Amino acid sequence: MTVLLAVAAAVFAAAPLLRVRNGAAPPERLLGTMTALLLIAGGFALYLKVSHGSWRSPAASSASAATEGAGGETISSLLQSTQQHPNEVQGWLRLGSGYLHANQWALARRSFRRADSIAAGRSAEALVGLAQSIDVENDGNETDAALALYERAVQLDPQSLPALFYSALAQTRAGKLELARSRFAAMLALGPPAEVSAALSKQIASLDATIAADSRSAQANAATALHLSIELAPTLQGQVKSGALLFVFVRSPQGGPPLAAKRLPATFPQQLNLSAADSMIAGNSFAAGQKVLVVARISTTGTPTASPGDLYGQLETIAGHSKVLRLVIDKTN
Repeated sequence: MTVLLAVAAAVFAAAPLLRVRNGAAPPERLLGTMTALLLIAGGFALYLKVSHGSWRSPAASSASAATEGAGGETISSLLQSTQQHPNEVQGWLRLGSGYLHANQWALARRSFRRADSIAAGRSAEALVGLAQSIDVENDGNETDAALALYERAVQLDPQSLPALFYSALAQTRAGKLELARSRFAAMLALGPPAEVSAALSKQIASLDATIAADSRSAQANAATALHLSIELAPTLQGQVKSGALLFVFVRSPQGGPPLAAKRLPATFPQQLNLSAADSMIAGNSFAAGQKVLVVARISTTGTPTASPGDLYGQLETIAGHSKVLRLVIDKTN
């Protein structure tokens, strides 16, 4: 039962960080990694109950206090402690953890900031607690500030297990997998218990596989790149309404749904690149050396579907052509 409660506590603490950020790596690419991270969170909870800077050196920490209900102390007793010893860092850390446990994010943040101030910015524990309070209060949606705090904590104390752990989660969520891997590897190098070591090793292996797949995908996408210079024919100047949208598609000359697409403001001339990475449908893309049709359309309706009055241009080419291709919009639907 203790282990189950510890797992639940770690997953709760990590939950906001397991949400993929806007602009980060595609969710489907990180799904396996995120699933594995839940296992890591469970194993790491064992650490949160017994140690801080070392797997073998028990001490109170902001993370352990949060999972244990601030060490069994009440908020009122923690407040009284800070009033009696207002310049004691550990007292403010315990109070911040107590507020985290009580879901009072703003008060937790204020307490950790006080601890950080007293420590003159040299407490990794205070930075981790402050980052956690920001993350949880914002439901994991605004974590740039939290991410910076985790990184500061790691730089301040490279052997701080809470800093390494939460930094690894945040970096994974941000799509920075190589940096996340380095954080998990640093945790592994500190000699965790066997069950945690096994979970970390599996996570590192999962990240290695994802990083390798990303590298292969990036190379394949680069090989399909189409470099375009899109221009508007002089005869059509003045026919483009303010705020109009430009849709650029890659299609098979034989027809079918687009193999790739981009939506852009209708300003000219403009340069852009299209590749297999711009595919809209999984499994429906194009390969290097494949003959493709490139269509640029200025939409009168603001939608990608062709409508009467749209201005467009097109050309046939080979995917992966290294030179810049000039595509002139010179026709009207």
